[in-house]
Amino acid sequence: MNTLVEIVSADMNRLTEDLLENHSSRLFSRGGHFSKDQMIPVYFALIFGCEENADTYSNFLFGLKDDIKKTTKPFAFIDSPIGSPDDNERLAFSGIDRSATGSVISGLCSMIEIKKDPSRTLIAQKALGDMLSLSRTDMFEAGVSLVYKLNLIANGICVSESDEIPLIMYYGNPVPEDIFFLCFAQRCGFDVICVSPDKSCLTGFERCPFADKIQKLQLPASRAVTPFPTKLVKAKIATVAYSAERELDTALYGGDTIFRDRQFEKMDSAVLKTTLDEIFILWDQPAKFRSGFAVRGDRVVVPTIFAKINGVDDGDLKAYWRQVEDMITPFTTYIIKAPSYKRPAANMLASYSRFVSGNRIDTASLMKSPLNKYSFLSEPLQELIFEKMQACAEDGMLELDDPTESICYIIHAALNLDRSVLRSLQKYDFTKDIPKFVVVDSIEEPFSKLECVQLLLLSYLGFDVLILSPSGYRDIEAYVSDDAFETHTLNEFKYNVSVPRFKTPDEAKYQKQKNGLFKKLFRKGR
Repeated sequence: MNTLVEIVSADMNRLTEDLLENHSSRLFSRGGHFSKDQMIPVYFALIFGCEENADTYSNFLFGLKDDIKKTTKPFAFIDSPIGSPDDNERLAFSGIDRSATGSVISGLCSMIEIKKDPSRTLIAQKALGDMLSLSRTDMFEAGVSLVYKLNLIANGICVSESDEIPLIMYYGNPVPEDIFFLCFAQRCGFDVICVSPDKSCLTGFERCPFADKIQKLQLPASRAVTPFPTKLVKAKIATVAYSAERELDTALYGGDTIFRDRQFEKMDSAVLKTTLDEIFILWDQPAKFRSGFAVRGDRVVVPTIFAKINGVDDGDLKAYWRQVEDMITPFTTYIIKAPSYKRPAANMLASYSRFVSGNRIDTASLMKSPLNKYSFLSEPLQELIFEKMQACAEDGMLELDDPTESICYIIHAALNLDRSVLRSLQKYDFTKDIPKFVVVDSIEEPFSKLECVQLLLLSYLGFDVLILSPSGYRDIEAYVSDDAFETHTLNEFKYNVSVPRFKTPDEAKYQKQKNGLFKKLFRKGR
């Protein structure tokens, strides 16, 4: 058997799709000149460095691993040095004749056994012989390490003679022995990718003579290796116009993606990092057409707007209010800021403390308690509200002096949402039109703690949240971190303005309004 293992190039913009392509598809896409027993096209790539935005990079890592795990592809994930065999495990190698180079190599090769894939076993045996004959290290010790690691990993992930090419993903900065093994695994017909946010990891691969053909994919920033993410985080996603120098494949989401009505009951929101003009451009777009929309198993990532616009373009209030009215869609809750809501009583906040431990909320107990006012809602919707309640508590976007008070405010805010908001959530199909919450603030009093928490929570629940402040006064900044939302400032502030009370239009009326000049109004944002 003389199967050729050939390294092919991965596309960073479609990395997951490339890795999940099976053996037959890879051969066909490369002209179909070889059969499966003649060639195995594999990926051998080092993705080093990270994105400037830590959350974006974290979500990239989580999504990559999560997408692969959901498939039938044999997959090994490694995020720490691979152990060496212990004394008992080394006994299996004790019978190898070490008197001559040939006998050492043949003895080690005979120890390779990928139990359900005899073809790949033969490929691995040849690769081992080739590498050991060229290696300058202790041949026996190097061979024992390679054979042990290959058998351990290949049999652990049930490699078999299927049409799937097994994948090893190494996260972090591998030690030299593991780099040597990754090079060996690639030669055995495995896809191998090493991912590290620390660019210094490149040095280790450059020192290994067997890594000369590795594909190097460099990201712009560099930072120390941190634990691999265990969940998606709420992140800002840069749109194409905001980051014109980058080609974001997420901008290619089109209208040909079809979803069943209310196909998904779970969602995560990601705040879009936009230019001012893009707020208008994106405002009417359904979720599935926005940059950053993604499906992750049984849940979707909904790209949302969370922004504050200070000032009035050229001070033209007449045009300003006309265009604000155009922004009020049939899915909009429109609020005129008034003196702060009634603050929750101290005993009410205290009643939540028994459900709090550190920054964790015992949501299961809270849902079953008399304090849960949402028992009339569907169970999935209740679970979503409580899930985002916990996310608000964990992510640190609230800036309250007392952490315990902060979590109690979150619980109180989440359990006292306006009925119009609850109805919007009930109607919300996460792939379609995004509900809006528009607040016009023309008074001097900042938002209360409760108002700030509820606005933040609405963002977590997938609403587009827009705060319009003609005066540019401080409001949401009082208790919400600047990292949670975008701020845009126009060229003139207006004070003591009278705010019109706009009504939410029906669908037919809104279609006539939506061609307004809101984009022109905000053209001078900076």
